[in-house]
Amino acid sequence: MIFTLILIFIAVIILLIILDFKLGRKDHLSKQRAFSFEKTPGDYIFYINGAPFYEALIQDIHDAKEYVDVLFFIVSADETGLQFLDILKRKAREGIRVRLFVDRIGSLKITKKIRQELREAGVQFKFAEVPRFPYFFYKLNRRNHRKITVIDHKIAYTGSYNIGNVYLGGNADFYDWRDYHFRVTGPVVANLQKIFSDDWGDTDTNEKVPQTKAPHDLKITATDGNQLERQLIEMITMAEKEILIGTPYFIPTKKVMDALTSAIARGVHLHAMIPLKPDHPLVREAGLPFLYKLFRLGATVSLFDAGFYHAKIIVIDNTFADVGTANFDQRSMFLNKEVNVYFYDPAFITELRNAFMIDADDSLTMDEQWIRKRAFTIRLKEQIAKPFLPLL
Repeated sequence: MIFTLILIFIAVIILLIILDFKLGRKDHLSKQRAFSFEKTPGDYIFYINGAPFYEALIQDIHDAKEYVDVLFFIVSADETGLQFLDILKRKAREGIRVRLFVDRIGSLKITKKIRQELREAGVQFKFAEVPRFPYFFYKLNRRNHRKITVIDHKIAYTGSYNIGNVYLGGNADFYDWRDYHFRVTGPVVANLQKIFSDDWGDTDTNEKVPQTKAPHDLKITATDGNQLERQLIEMITMAEKEILIGTPYFIPTKKVMDALTSAIARGVHLHAMIPLKPDHPLVREAGLPFLYKLFRLGATVSLFDAGFYHAKIIVIDNTFADVGTANFDQRSMFLNKEVNVYFYDPAFITELRNAFMIDADDSLTMDEQWIRKRAFTIRLKEQIAKPFLPLL
């Protein structure tokens, strides 16, 4: 009798979670806010290592004269994170408007004490995507995964780095941490400011456009849980020769997988790269069966083994590149808020492709022997992960 009651209780909880998720999804879609701007002039500096990015960001914040707007998924409460918060507090005490926006779950370690110190210094602080009723379980999985900093209408940063020791190579498990981040200037800055302002909740998002010349066209796209799948399919479909995909998590939908298999069938070479060592339970194993299939169709699969590969990059035919915060997974496609940048400059795309290939040289290459000899624990996790694909 007790066992039966326990089973009934578990079944009711599962049904309530499913109902919460479905109703939460419906509510999300009715309120989603996404941006896809036209091509806009801009210039950029490309960072593939955390230290140079962090030094440049700190210097630009130090030089700010009007305001600093900061949005990160994660700001850690470690040495690097606290140093970053200190510079924000110093700028606020100078009379500069400073707004700090971090994801509620990603930046869970930003404690009440830290928040109080920020506010006492004059920093305007908010958490993004705070889980609330109704639809608590769904909102718990809804994350603002964007990384945007805008300074004085003139300079913006976006990409996939967060703030913390691990991103500077300060973690013994991962050694070098590979990410891509950009410092952008020119009129394109206004587009990133608009995304930040909308996330923050500004009622007036008519942003000042920098009146500076810029040599390149960029396109900023900010997705909100319902646009990314279509965008990925469009990118894959336009490929004629080569598709490079670098991502920490490779968990495509059926539609995206079909687009990839169709590309291979028409003679496009697909090269996908993921980290050999995962940073979260099940995420690697959830993606491996998709990669086995693509490998057996002729794709190259690289397993980065020189640290942790956290970059998110797609290069098509050396003529188009997409870099940003969106992972190649269903969470980014249907749950997260993301921001990505499209690049069209052939010289820069060649630089991105070369960076990808250098990392591929520091990787293991998947082959039948690797698949056949993979550990029992990997095989077991591959099966365990199947029901959780939309949440990974």
